[in-house]
Amino acid sequence: MNNILIIAGEASGDTLGAGFVREYLTLAPDTRFFGLGGDKMKQAGVELTYHIRDLAFLGFWEVVKNYRFIKKVQKDILKQIDQLKPSMAVLIDYPGFNLRLAPLLKKRGIKVFYYISPQIWAWGAKRIKQIKTDVDFMAVVFEFEKELYEKAGVPVEWVGHPLLDEIKTEIIPGQFYRQHNLANDDIPIGLFPGSRILEVKRILPEMLAALEYVAIGYPKIRGIISCAPGLDISLYENIIKQSNAKIRLHLENSHELMANAKVNLICSGTATLESGVIGTPMVIVYKTSPITYYIARFVIKIPYIGIVNVVAGEKIVPELIQGQCNAQNMAAHALNYLNDPGYYNDVKNRLVQIRTKLGESGAASRAAKAAFALIESK
Repeated sequence: MNNILIIAGEASGDTLGAGFVREYLTLAPDTRFFGLGGDKMKQAGVELTYHIRDLAFLGFWEVVKNYRFIKKVQKDILKQIDQLKPSMAVLIDYPGFNLRLAPLLKKRGIKVFYYISPQIWAWGAKRIKQIKTDVDFMAVVFEFEKELYEKAGVPVEWVGHPLLDEIKTEIIPGQFYRQHNLANDDIPIGLFPGSRILEVKRILPEMLAALEYVAIGYPKIRGIISCAPGLDISLYENIIKQSNAKIRLHLENSHELMANAKVNLICSGTATLESGVIGTPMVIVYKTSPITYYIARFVIKIPYIGIVNVVAGEKIVPELIQGQCNAQNMAAHALNYLNDPGYYNDVKNRLVQIRTKLGESGAASRAAKAAFALIESK
C-alpha cells in the first residue's frame, strides 16, 4: 500500500481535498491517505490526524497566540510521517502551515505536490523562490498563476477551478421556499459569515443588524445563514438571540442558498467566487483583529481582496473591509441592489463572465493525474 500525506486547513480546502482523493483513488485504489482535513476528506477515505476545526485560527495575532499548539500539530504530523513514510505529500493552500512543512518534507525525501497555490500574487511574490526549492509540482486553478510559476522555473500545470465541478445547483421553483417556510413574496438574503469561529463572532452580528435596517424599507426580507461545517450550531443561535432580524439557518448545500438568495452578504474567501460562478450579486465583507489588519495593509499588494474581483480584474461587487464592515454600509449596498434593478442586472451579467476565466471542468481529475505522474517519475 502506498501512503500519501494530505494537508488542508480550511473548509474550502477540505472540499477540494475530498474531490482530489476520490479522483486519485480511481487511479491507485490501494493508496492510503492520512493527514489534516475535515469531514468531507474523512468521508472520502482520509485518516485524519487532526480536524480542521482544531486549527480554525483567524489572522496573524490569533496564530501567534496559538503558536505552541500549531507546533504540536506539526510535530505530531512529522512523527506520523516518519512512521508511515509517505511517498508524496499533497498540500492544499493553507500557506502559513504548509510552506513551513514543505522543507521538512523535502529533507525526508518526500515528493511535494501543491494543489491550490498560495496567493503569491496578492502578498508573497518573494515566496516563489522558497516554493521553487521546496515544491516539486504546483497545480494551479487560475491561468494567470501558471505564468507566474513558469517564469520562476517551477513545474506547474493549470488544472482549472474545481468549483466548476462542485457547483451543480438546480433551482426548482418553490422547493427552496418550502424548505425554509418562506412566503412567495419573501425576499431571501444569504448570509455567509465565514468558516471560523472568530469570523462568525465578528461579522454575523453586523450582518443581522444590516438586515434590520433593510427591513425598514423591505419588511419581507428574510435572512438565511449558511452554517459552516464543523462549527457548533449554538454559535449561530446565541448570536441570533441578540437580533430582531427574521432569520433562518441553512445547514446543507451552501450553493443552493447562494443560488436562491436575491443578494448574498459574504465573508471574503472562496465563497465569493462561488457566488460569482452561480451569478448572484453580493457584498463582500471582512473584519479581523486590528493587529492583523495593520500587518495585512503592508503585505497585500493588490487593490481587491475578494477573489471574485481579483479574477475579474475589476471591482464588480463592493468590498467592505475592517472599519467599513459595519451594518449601515452592508445595508446601504444591499439596498442599492434592491432599489436599482438596472444596477442589479448589470452586476449579474458581469458575474456571468467569471465562469469563462476558470478553465474547464475536471480540475480534480487533472490534479490527481498530475500527482500520480509525479510519483511515477521517482
